[in-house]
Parts: sequence; C-alpha cells; structure tokens
Amino acid sequence: MFLILSNILFILVIIYFASLLLYIIGNLKNGDRTKNQILNQISVIVAVKNGQKSLPHLLNNLLSQNYKGNVEFIIVDDQSVDNTKKIIKDFSLKNNKIKYVSSDQGDQRLSYKKKAIDAGIKQAKYNILLFTDVDCKLPNTWIKTMNENFHNDTDFLIGVAKTDTSNNIISCFQKIDLQMLFCVARGMTIMNFPFASIGQNQAYRKEIYNEIGFLDISDSIQGDDTLFLQLCLKNNIKVNFNDDRNSFVNSRTENDLIPFIKQRMRWAADLKVLWNYNKILFIVSLSTFITNFLILFFTFNIIFMIEQSFYFAAPKSPHFYVIIFMKLVLELILYKVGSINLSYNINIFNFLKWFLLEIPYVVFMGLGSFFIKYIGWKGQK
Repeated sequence: MFLILSNILFILVIIYFASLLLYIIGNLKNGDRTKNQILNQISVIVAVKNGQKSLPHLLNNLLSQNYKGNVEFIIVDDQSVDNTKKIIKDFSLKNNKIKYVSSDQGDQRLSYKKKAIDAGIKQAKYNILLFTDVDCKLPNTWIKTMNENFHNDTDFLIGVAKTDTSNNIISCFQKIDLQMLFCVARGMTIMNFPFASIGQNQAYRKEIYNEIGFLDISDSIQGDDTLFLQLCLKNNIKVNFNDDRNSFVNSRTENDLIPFIKQRMRWAADLKVLWNYNKILFIVSLSTFITNFLILFFTFNIIFMIEQSFYFAAPKSPHFYVIIFMKLVLELILYKVGSINLSYNINIFNFLKWFLLEIPYVVFMGLGSFFIKYIGWKGQK
C-alpha cells in the first residue's frame, strides 16, 4: 500500500513538472495579434456589493473610455447596505449610459455573485458582454483594446488583471502571483487548452451565456470566471487571450493578510471542484498542491531530523533537492518568458521571495478551501 501511494505521489510530481514545461512552450509562441476593426456594441456589467468607496472612481473610469462604438454600463447592486444604490442612480441621472439593476432581478436559483451577474446579463441590450469589478482601475483604452481582440470567431476573451508595485510583502507576493497566473493562462490558451479566466477582466457573448448559464455551478462561491469557462469549453467555443497591455486592469492591491487570504481561498474553492468540469485541469491543480505539500513536508522533516522513506523525496535522497531545483528553474523560466510577452517588469529578487512563500501558500490555500463556506462572498455565506 505504501509503495502504491509513493508511486502515485511520484506521478503527480511528474505531472506538475510536465505542466510547467507546457506553460513555457505556450509562452514561447505568439498569440493572435490581429486587430478587430469592427466597433462592436458592448454591454459592460459590474456586480457591486457595498462598494461606495470604489464605485465613483470606477464609474468615472467607465465614462472616460475612448471607445467610439455603442456601449452601456450595467451596474448591479447586490443587496448593498451602504450608499451603493444612491451612487449608481445619481450617476445614471447624469449619463444614460449607466443603468441601475438590482440583483433581485437575477435567477432565484442562483446565489452569491452569479445571481447579480445573471441580473445584469438579462438587462443587457448587446451581445458582447464585458466584465470587471468595482475595485478595479481601468485605463481609458480598456474597452477599445478588449474589442480589438474580440474577433468575429471569438466566443470568450480572457483579459489580464495586475496590481501596482508596493514594498509591502503581501502586495509584493500578490503582484508576482498574478503575473504567474496569467503566464499560465496565456500559455495554455495559446496551446488551445485554456485553463483559467478572471472576472475582473473578461468578455463573452450573451448567446453563449443564454445557452449555458450558471445553474450547473450555482453552489460555487464564485464560479463566474474559471468554472464558467470550463462549462463553455464543453460547447467547443473559441477562446482568445488578450495580452495587449492597454487592456490590462489594475486590481485592488492587498496590503492586509486577511482580505488576501479570503480572496484566494475563494479562488482555491473553484479549483477544488474542477473534477466535475475538467478532470485534466483538476489533476494538474492537484499535482501543484501535492508537489508543494511534499516539499513543505520534507523540509519540515529535515529541520527536525525526522527519518522518512519515500524513495523520491526522503531527506537523505538527492531526489528531494532535484525536485526543488527543477521547480525553481522551470518557474523562473516561465516567469521570465511569460513576463516578456505580457510586457511586465522582471524582478528576480521579488520572484525569489514569491518562490519561497508560494510553497506554504499553496498548501495553506488548498486546505483552507474546505472552509470557504464560513467565508462566503462579501458576507454572503
């Protein structure tokens, strides 16, 4: 039994390194750089819950977009208890492009953020739907460049979110972690096996949503991006990745540990249920957790001089150190190659800090995802 378990763990570690190689290969290829010249009609949808602090800035960002096509901004109030509703309605009186929608208009079988998004989609006039979050900062080229990369054959467009530079260790980790996430997303999309999207910057056709919807993932805390993408892929949709820097949105920079942990636990909860939607992606996610868990586990054993007998990762075995070295080299190559394609600044020192923290972080988030029901989405449990 012990030998079987050891072999399974070894296979998962191999899968992890093979996936890193695939990410790198994907990032060595050029994506589709042709620009769509058609000014599509676009509905921008934002779900907001208690967003009075960020909402005015977001609405001004939306109204300052340099897009010349028809566009509407649907702002969905998700049962806010602050001044969110008043702010939306005040802006809508000044500009008829802004539309107030209540999440109560969403499908009653849905919950959390997905119900609010469903309400917004139902009110959307146009077929191309563009999404972001209330805490994001948008360049005035956002809609224009997202539209330029939404080609006639595109059904789903994955955009990029980044954070500002900060000396805070949490925000520094967040910045590199997001970079790595989008390096992976870009590489696998170009390899025609898209892994992930992010609700802060994505677009898809309304007809796709009407056909698929959120009902199959209604119990997920989030699920409006990566899980929904996996549902869409079953319908053989065309997915593109937008690596045009002028389309990148700025996410909220986290300087406090607790909000950051809550956000990432929600993300990890989506990955935990991937077996039902994409078994290959689930196995890759599991291999990432197992590899980092083994490194952490055997590092702990080395520190406390505990003898183990896993033949590929025992403290006295060179295999353990080979695993760490390979992980460092491959992730560093992915970081550099992917960052070049995404026009990111490369900071090796910050990468090394991220690399060391990533190991316990992945383990903690993987285990913490089982407790996400106690966190919910912005107070909704």
